[in-house]
Amino acid sequence: MRKYIKYKYLAVLFAAGTVLSSCKKELEAQKPQASLDASIAFTNVASVRAGLFGVYNSLQSGNYYGLQYNAFAELGGGNLLHVGTFPTYAQIANNQILTDNVNISDMYNTIYTGINNANTIIAAIPSITDAALDKDATLAELRTLRALMYFDLLRYFGGAPNGYGQAAGVGVSIKTSPTLTESDATPIARSTEAQVYTQILADLDFAIAAPTYTNKIVNRAGKDVANAIKSRLQLYRSQWVEAEALATTVIGSARYSLVSTSNYANIWLAKNSTESIFELDYNSADQNSIAFYYYTTATGGRNEISSSNTLNSAHEANDVRKDINFTIGAPNATPAIPAGKTRKFSRISTGDDNVILFRLAEMYLIRAEARVRQNTPAKIAEGLSDLNVIRTRAGLLPWFQFLKRMFLTAILAERK
Repeated sequence: MRKYIKYKYLAVLFAAGTVLSSCKKELEAQKPQASLDASIAFTNVASVRAGLFGVYNSLQSGNYYGLQYNAFAELGGGNLLHVGTFPTYAQIANNQILTDNVNISDMYNTIYTGINNANTIIAAIPSITDAALDKDATLAELRTLRALMYFDLLRYFGGAPNGYGQAAGVGVSIKTSPTLTESDATPIARSTEAQVYTQILADLDFAIAAPTYTNKIVNRAGKDVANAIKSRLQLYRSQWVEAEALATTVIGSARYSLVSTSNYANIWLAKNSTESIFELDYNSADQNSIAFYYYTTATGGRNEISSSNTLNSAHEANDVRKDINFTIGAPNATPAIPAGKTRKFSRISTGDDNVILFRLAEMYLIRAEARVRQNTPAKIAEGLSDLNVIRTRAGLLPWFQFLKRMFLTAILAERK
């Protein structure tokens, strides 16, 4: 009986092998049906819109703004502590990052995936004949997002040991055409920091000049976002006059206003406040795990990261921001709030905390720094006025005249 079963199985395996061999040849001759040829994927406004949302999906990834991009910067800078078990997070917190750190590699690759998605749509748009597609506005939005992604890469992987905007600053690889085939993926040499700035500025200048590009698009990058990115960029490049002017453009638009002192927490506890310039939207079907990584296991989280005592002690007495950045702990609250965490991200079970990339408060701080660094009495006074807008909203007393060096220290302290 066992011999019969053995020969029966051999016969079945032989037959299966023959069939599979035949199927293999057919499969090798057949193009994948689960993907579209990028050269024909974008043909009308609907397909371009879907592709555009795919670029936003890269920004929302846990490898990018959905967790790691901001968290790693705060870990390396000392505003967060690593209290969990991931060794790759410990490397970042200790500023001893190994070349095989998978989280850093994932972040790098995710950002470049977003850039490639943008490149692919940008290349396709000139050939699209759908009259419903506003080509200039769509290109402007895509190029704004591409500029942001290249700037974000540069902030992590570029610059010089003594900062950004230096003559010897290194950049990242620049690719503005789509990678569609194996030959397109040939490694590209690293550009200089200055060359990357040139590419970013070309994208932003195109977007800002596009006449039909909407100034404000909720949860998306409008022209105001392009101006905000460029203002931040010019601050990095020590272009003080233009950084000031661009920040003034956003502040003076009257499309945004600071949330009141008493409602400060609602910048994060609610969504899309009057202060938000660019805020990534998350919902039950499109979640992030930021709160999960912050909060304790007792509250349903992982407890991988916490706010640091350094961040806590940086707040002055009566600063309303302190309770948001470093929780005292309220175990009987609904939901419970553990100590030493943040309230900027608290939706553990639903994972739908929005992530704010740009808000009006930053524009005031950019303008304050840009003004004081121009180093004239009038500009220093104007910069002090901007700084006091933020201090007063935080429930703090305004500063009066003091030394430029002390002023810059105060601005940097506000940026923590």
